[in-house]
Amino acid sequence: MTFKEELLTHCQQLVDNRITLAKKLIAEAQHAANQDSKSSMGDKYETTREMMALEMRKASEQLQEASKLKKVLSSINPIQHSSKVGIGSLIETSIGDFFVSVSLGKIDIGKRELFVLSAVSPLGKMLVDKQVGDAFEFNKQQVKINSLA
Repeated sequence: MTFKEELLTHCQQLVDNRITLAKKLIAEAQHAANQDSKSSMGDKYETTREMMALEMRKASEQLQEASKLKKVLSSINPIQHSSKVGIGSLIETSIGDFFVSVSLGKIDIGKRELFVLSAVSPLGKMLVDKQVGDAFEFNKQQVKINSLA
């Protein structure tokens, strides 16, 4: 397995964990809402049900977002190589290593640290369509693309 394949698998696992967590939160909120029996304290009952509904909506939004991330990751072919940066590119630069896919932030795989970022993030936008040897300025730093996979 190449590093890029390992990286993609790791990202997919992170997103799958988000999906699992969101589903768990939805189920727990639903269970809590169902368990809360109506008592003489009607306001307490309604407040609890509303709070659980709010938690379920937030978890549902998280689930939708994670599902979108999973779809993007599933569209990436880790053995495909391009001469220009695009979605699925693994880039080594003078300021660090980046994987253009979805926004997951900094991750460590083995002894290697890199940033998983979206093509629509500020740095992602600057990287897209660049080639090995290209340079640009980001946050007042000169960035050079050293390799691309």
